[in-house]
Amino acid sequence: MKATVRNRFGAVLLLAPLAAAVIAARPAHAQQFQYVYPTPAPAVVAVEDNHYWRGHRQDNRAPRITDVTPDNGSRVWDRGRTHISARFHDWGSGIDYRNVTLRVDGRDVTYRARIEGNEVRYREDLAPGRHFAELVVRDRAGNATRETWSFDVVGRHWGERYGYYDGDRRY
Repeated sequence: MKATVRNRFGAVLLLAPLAAAVIAARPAHAQQFQYVYPTPAPAVVAVEDNHYWRGHRQDNRAPRITDVTPDNGSRVWDRGRTHISARFHDWGSGIDYRNVTLRVDGRDVTYRARIEGNEVRYREDLAPGRHFAELVVRDRAGNATRETWSFDVVGRHWGERYGYYDGDRRY
């Protein structure tokens, strides 16, 4: 695919091979312009101004997921609601918030999670036992990263993990 877009500031030439998209811009006047074009693959941006190449940048790094809670392998006391959260960052093309997915025990709970800024938060009353969380974050260039972790929810009484506990005996 090859297309040329012309406007009063100059010409923009767009070459979009399957692997990447190249945007070359040459303004008619010495001014700074930013052209944003979403691509399905990692993007390469090259800018030429008065026949001088100003540089290029390719986003081929996936976003980074940090600060997951509960910690992997940790024990969480059941207090009615278990808090699950994580932070994510992307220093390239930016996070595509439509492609942030949180799963708990294999169920997609993204629609009930709060995604604000660079953080996702979710609360649920989980039964005692081992639980698994998975977060998938994708950036605007199509790079994705996945983080999975597990944690144990223990019951209201010390040592209670599974089954029924009446205060004296565990069944």
